[in-house]
Amino acid sequence: MSLHLMFDAAYPPQQPYPGCQAVAGYLGGNTPHVWTLDEWRRFGNLRQFPIWVGYAEADPVGHGQQCAAAMHALGWRQYDPDRRAVILDEETQVDAAWVDAFATQIWDAGYQTFMYGSLAAILHDPPKEGYLVADWTGVPAIPPYANVVGCQFKANLPWDGTQVDLSVITDTMLAHGGAGARK
Repeated sequence: MSLHLMFDAAYPPQQPYPGCQAVAGYLGGNTPHVWTLDEWRRFGNLRQFPIWVGYAEADPVGHGQQCAAAMHALGWRQYDPDRRAVILDEETQVDAAWVDAFATQIWDAGYQTFMYGSLAAILHDPPKEGYLVADWTGVPAIPPYANVVGCQFKANLPWDGTQVDLSVITDTMLAHGGAGARK
């Protein structure tokens, strides 16, 4: 299994973290900063994954609809064989009904959902199309649990005037990233 380096940041740097093939940025929900179109375009040469922050939020159907609309507004393709993915950030929250209601809206809109959260909690939520677990060991490896397609192994690393988190993701996850905003 090949592993690919991905970074994410609440406030994106001006340039990618060295060696990364993918980037994840914030699309909406309970987040301090939604990435602008220009911020997404900065990383047009990387596979991109939007993050929707769902923990501590009500109305999963509404959030799913807003998320799908935001993906569509950026021109991200739907319904292709590899369905572009959104990462649903649940941190330490476990709420299968919320996750299922959100993910149904995403699926119906032509996209798919990967789940993100702390390794101690996220495996208790439904996996949807796979888990991106937070396990800050500093070691770029995938923990040996079912449905894990990525691991955030380092957090809050200073880079280019901001802080980034680093993850490794599998080929399976990478196939569902997009190649930049098109609008």
